[in-house]
Amino acid sequence: MAMPQNTQQNQPQNINTKNPAAQAAAIQTSQASVLMLQRVNEINTRVRLCEERINHDRERIRVFDDQILNDKKEVNKAMSDISSEISDLRKTIKNIEDTIFHIIKELELTAKKQEISIIEKYVSMMDPTRYVTKEEFNEKMKK
Repeated sequence: MAMPQNTQQNQPQNINTKNPAAQAAAIQTSQASVLMLQRVNEINTRVRLCEERINHDRERIRVFDDQILNDKKEVNKAMSDISSEISDLRKTIKNIEDTIFHIIKELELTAKKQEISIIEKYVSMMDPTRYVTKEEFNEKMKK
């Protein structure tokens, strides 16, 4: 049985050269071991790359978590501030409503336009300029 030339170069040096079947089996085992070792190295490289990606992704997730927590704190503070401002605005609106209510009550007590026009008519009918003042009366009495 003749062996290909390139497989004879890959054979280990300590193989018994008198038994060709043993030589072929040893070469095949050696080649299989080399292929397996290459595959294991490739798999190790891929596993390392995957681990690096996972670690990188974990770091990104941690950064995102930190940002989300900071944003949540800011939103909660803003909501608290807005709630406080709304409460203050409600108090202010209540005070304004009370003031308007008092103004309306005061306006109800004042004279209306129709009442003022009636008083103007009475005053014009009586014509107070025709009446004599006390001083004028006293002067005329002295004369």
